[in-house]
Amino acid sequence: MDKTKICSNRRNTIKTDLSLLLECLKFQMKCPDLQKQALLTIHSICEKREDNVDLLREMGGVAFVYNLSKSSIVHPDVKETALFTLGTLAEANVYCKNSLCKNEIFADLADCLMNEDIQLKQKRLSVYLLLVLVANNKLGQTLAQNSGCLDVLLNLFRATFPISTEATFRAANATQTYQLWTSVSSALCGCVNNPQNEEGQRICVAAFPVIKIWLQQLTFPQTEIFQPICTFIAMTVANNSCVQESFSACGGLETLALTLGRLASAADTSLLSCQLSVIISKTLSACITDNSSLASGLAQYGVVLHLFSLLASPHLDPEDRLPILLSLGYCTEASEKHQSQLIWCGGLPIIITLLTEDSSEEVRRAATFILQTCKKASTGALMSSHTLPLEGASKQLEANSQRFKPLFPVRYTKPSEIKCIEELQHTDMKNVIKAPVPYSRCVACVLPFEEVTSHTFESLQSSCHQSCDRHKVLREATKHFRMHHCRLVFEKEHQDPAEAERYSTAEPQQTCKNWTGPSEGEGKVINKNTLPEHRWRKHNGVTLVPLQRRAKKTTFASHNRTDIEMGGRSGHHNNLQKIGLDHSSTKRKRKDFSCEEVGHLLSGVKTYGFSWNLILWSYPFQPGRTNVDLAKKYRRLMKRKAQDASRADS
Repeated sequence: MDKTKICSNRRNTIKTDLSLLLECLKFQMKCPDLQKQALLTIHSICEKREDNVDLLREMGGVAFVYNLSKSSIVHPDVKETALFTLGTLAEANVYCKNSLCKNEIFADLADCLMNEDIQLKQKRLSVYLLLVLVANNKLGQTLAQNSGCLDVLLNLFRATFPISTEATFRAANATQTYQLWTSVSSALCGCVNNPQNEEGQRICVAAFPVIKIWLQQLTFPQTEIFQPICTFIAMTVANNSCVQESFSACGGLETLALTLGRLASAADTSLLSCQLSVIISKTLSACITDNSSLASGLAQYGVVLHLFSLLASPHLDPEDRLPILLSLGYCTEASEKHQSQLIWCGGLPIIITLLTEDSSEEVRRAATFILQTCKKASTGALMSSHTLPLEGASKQLEANSQRFKPLFPVRYTKPSEIKCIEELQHTDMKNVIKAPVPYSRCVACVLPFEEVTSHTFESLQSSCHQSCDRHKVLREATKHFRMHHCRLVFEKEHQDPAEAERYSTAEPQQTCKNWTGPSEGEGKVINKNTLPEHRWRKHNGVTLVPLQRRAKKTTFASHNRTDIEMGGRSGHHNNLQKIGLDHSSTKRKRKDFSCEEVGHLLSGVKTYGFSWNLILWSYPFQPGRTNVDLAKKYRRLMKRKAQDASRADS
């Protein structure tokens, strides 16, 4: 009861204060300072207080303040303060906003904006009131179009551009001109979006050609200029494919892409360039949303490369990663060229890092989406051996090399096959036919990633006639590793120095059971002196003595057949196991898959296919799980499912 009484007393007090302030406005017409002070007091009472605005509206105060703003006998300062107060009242109370949405009010605002004799500050406050009336108000947007306010705003937008040569305002009013231009830009955004107004967007297409010229003129980065322009573009083209096509047809999309390339090249060294690049990337995202044809056309400008370099910039705010990833997602979803460019410039590792380490759920989802779109392209890149991902855009990147520097050093060179063919074109045709053309990639480079494992690598390389330098080094390193450890095994098993020397010089093979020592009748030790010169050779400083090949059923023979057989077979096999299993003490403890993990595994296979790493990162498996664990578990599940099905059929 006391609270109700207190609220009632407070309401009555505010009502009395507002009534006195209105009386002051009515009877102090000859004192502009008192009127201005009364309006500011009304503003402070009603700001963000919907109930207080209702009290003023019920007393007729809103209508009186509006009449005061358009009166011809009132001082200009009072008019400006009245417009400012009206904007505050309409912003605080939706009923007040609807009461001001009338044809005559919008017509008066249009006349005020077209009148060249009115001061810039009063025009700016008129634009502010117009912005409040159209913001989140479909009725206000319609009235702005019908009354001609939208056309007047477009004319002001062009005429008040700060660095325009067509500006009709003096340089002395540069600050007020810029403030008016930004207010007009905000009002235009309110007329075409939130809620979306397709008719308003269509009308604003007329400003696209001049905006293209502005972007070309802005050689020096200026945030206060770029921000309003990009916001206007994004609001005008948002969710409207026809307007997006119009913006691209006038060259605006191309200009944005080139501007992004110019600014992104300096994003590593300049914080301002990095911030402006983020703004332009958001605008590009709005221009290509749900429009795959426009997104595909951006491939010739290397937009993905510029976005990737921006994503790796040290000046990038973590909160700005999401819009860049969304832009990358729209590009990679629309075109395989964008996917190839992202893979070619080494972007997938950074995307995977964001997926695993970023704390934002939205960023992780965007990274997952990009990886999913690039899945087919990554497989195709492994199968392709010669085609550069940029194709026709390579010349464009070479021409713009000063504006864009890739994150990693890139060499724009022709494959060795093409160089060789070009050299052979000047030789005799017969020699061309006889001359072998070298291959730059082996079978391990060409096959998909999942088909080349540690178990199949050796057999694939041995069956391939050609071998690239990288995998050739890997094979040689593997052989040296095996030779070294096999020597240690034999030296440990055979205490006799002669026997140790004999086995230490033996070249290791993949299987030892097909190779035997001397036959049973031989009592001497085979070494380099007892064999012809063609039967032994030196390989990288190590003397290699071939063992004699015998049938599979033969065994190692020496002075003690049993010892050699145990040492040469069982001992050799056991020690080979010791070489690879020395870490048995640190072997991972087995953890059975829980029902929840099995569900995650099946769901991941259904969503991502057999991308075990992606499944492992996308679902909360137990600590210690690996991609191999997931693959083996899924194989067992499918095998068990097939067995159950066969039993049910039988």
